Amino acid sequence: MSSAPLESKPRTVRGASTRLTFWYAIVFTLGVGGLFALAYLLIARLVERTDREVLQSKLNEYSALYQAGGFRALEFAVNREQKGGQQKSLFVRLATARGEVTLANVPDEWITFQQSAISIDGMQRQVGVVRIPKDAERELALASAVMPDGSLLQVGRSTTNRETTLRTFQRAFLAVSAAVILLGIGAGAWLAHRTMKPVRDVVATARTIIETGDLDARVATTASGDELDEMAQLFNRVLERNERLVRAMRESLDNTAHDLRTPLTRLRGIAELALQSDDAGAAREALADCAEESERVIEMLRALMDITEAEAGMMRLDRRRTDLATLVGEAVELYEHVAAEKKIIVHNDVSAPCEAEVDPARMRQVIANLLDNAIKYTPSGGLVFLSAERAADKLTLSVRDTGPGVPAEEQARIWTRLYRGDKSRSARGLGLGLSLVKAIVEAHGGSVAVESREGSGATFRVKLPVATAL
Repeated sequence: MSSAPLESKPRTVRGASTRLTFWYAIVFTLGVGGLFALAYLLIARLVERTDREVLQSKLNEYSALYQAGGFRALEFAVNREQKGGQQKSLFVRLATARGEVTLANVPDEWITFQQSAISIDGMQRQVGVVRIPKDAERELALASAVMPDGSLLQVGRSTTNRETTLRTFQRAFLAVSAAVILLGIGAGAWLAHRTMKPVRDVVATARTIIETGDLDARVATTASGDELDEMAQLFNRVLERNERLVRAMRESLDNTAHDLRTPLTRLRGIAELALQSDDAGAAREALADCAEESERVIEMLRALMDITEAEAGMMRLDRRRTDLATLVGEAVELYEHVAAEKKIIVHNDVSAPCEAEVDPARMRQVIANLLDNAIKYTPSGGLVFLSAERAADKLTLSVRDTGPGVPAEEQARIWTRLYRGDKSRSARGLGLGLSLVKAIVEAHGGSVAVESREGSGATFRVKLPVATAL
């Protein structure tokens, strides 16, 4: 049942690449078509404006000749240009005020001339269009002007050259645009395939993890810094976090099973010995030992539940204004007898006021665990220092000892629940103290860290932010 969804995912990725290519092709084609339409419109207007400027210039020239030399001067100029091979396609017409045509120069390719209605504006000249029918309709760009004697002078030019130029442009564009569009679609497909590569890598990595259970698999990343590369990096971070959580869960289960085996084995041994003995005193002593071992198991389970609640953000905190100096003093007084037995001197330099908005019961656990840890691993005749430092943005509580220190390779792992280093295997404890400290402090919005060099003691610092420390 699980294979069907896995097989559909690659098709989904390929479908996304196909859709990207399809939409890219549409947008690219529309863009090329829009550019052609704009270029065609601009070229058509430019050619049309050029024709009008040429006709207007020729009309002004003929008008000046007619006004200066009359009909003969105009006719002489038109015939001279016609014989000289100039302006062969130029149409010239002069009509009197009564509509009689006195001069008509019609190019050879135009058999007949049929004029459409012409309106003259206030400037007495306009550019119009008439139809010149032969085998097919032709368009004539026409410029007209009214002379002082009322005659109408018209100069025209066929638009065939203009249409030929535009058709040549159209054919060239179609050929070029077809090649460009095909190239664009190919480039779009390649870009879509390349763009979706991080997604395919994520899918392939997820499939590998699901099918093989290999949590070490990672997605290859680049230094591009784009959104897809960031997605791959975040996916890798999720995998790394899940791997750490799974590894921590496995280690916790192993450590819990190992640590529970000892008290449960002792409970069974004590109970068996009590059952084999008829001495009432021995039975009572066995029951007391069973109660002690049961309390040890309950304490371990309670600590594990507290850590889980804190890490899940579900730990209930009864925050109130609390003087940490008082809590430190109580902890020092509680462990005074234990320190005296080991001939360890505890220096308490935390002075009031040192107030913070914290849960006093939980913060008492933090201080007690850190102090217990320092006394436990400090050799006889050593020193333990407690101090507090107030800054503008944080409150720092430090516990320093003169013990053997924490090896560099173990400093990141001492916060793991049920973890016990090589040097602490023989010491009595659950391996949950520092895990509980970290969970409680982070539940308050703070942080805890260790600074240590092997053989030079260790310093644990609890930092509470301004929002907590007042």
